[in-house]
Amino acid sequence: MSNRFYFLIRYVPDDVDDGLLAGRCISILHGVLSSEQNDIDGGIGVAFPQWCKESLGRSVAFVSENKQHLEQLKQQQYFKVMKADNLFDISMVKAVPTDVPEIRFKRNQGVAKCFAGEKRRRLARAKRRVEARGEAFKPQLCELEREVDHFHRAFMTSKSKGTKFLLHIQKDINIAQRSSQYSQYGLATNDELEGTVPELKIVIPLF
Repeated sequence: MSNRFYFLIRYVPDDVDDGLLAGRCISILHGVLSSEQNDIDGGIGVAFPQWCKESLGRSVAFVSENKQHLEQLKQQQYFKVMKADNLFDISMVKAVPTDVPEIRFKRNQGVAKCFAGEKRRRLARAKRRVEARGEAFKPQLCELEREVDHFHRAFMTSKSKGTKFLLHIQKDINIAQRSSQYSQYGLATNDELEGTVPELKIVIPLF
């Protein structure tokens, strides 16, 4: 398969909200991929090399088979400003070593359905539908009651709608096959998109 490349952004301050900064970095990628003013049409994945039980970690990386696309992404104004203000350290675009294992960071939109508020709303909708048919409402345990695998959140803002939302992100390991099929957020999904990235924590420190 083709070689892959990456660059890494490390958050410099000690006291940072990694979910907020990760969301802003992902938003920059999303904006680039959604724009008609560039020739980057996808194939860029997001990785969190310092992912741990407690947080997404103090860094985010972008991975692609197209080195030039990563160079263009690095030149986004937000990244330049954050680096100039000594808030980000940004590495050079480098080749990914060939012997690094594959992992997957995926957006799981189903996570939100497991929270109490969302459960109540869904039960209320189901109750209305059942009673509208003249039937008795008998709620049962369902998939919403399952324990959710470990996840972290990235905080996002939709420029088109002006609304805030969360990306619920999970990490999969022991991936057998490499894939470059990502969403416009640089993540895999639960169904169609199975994009993978290298386990970059093996090659840190990067700079």
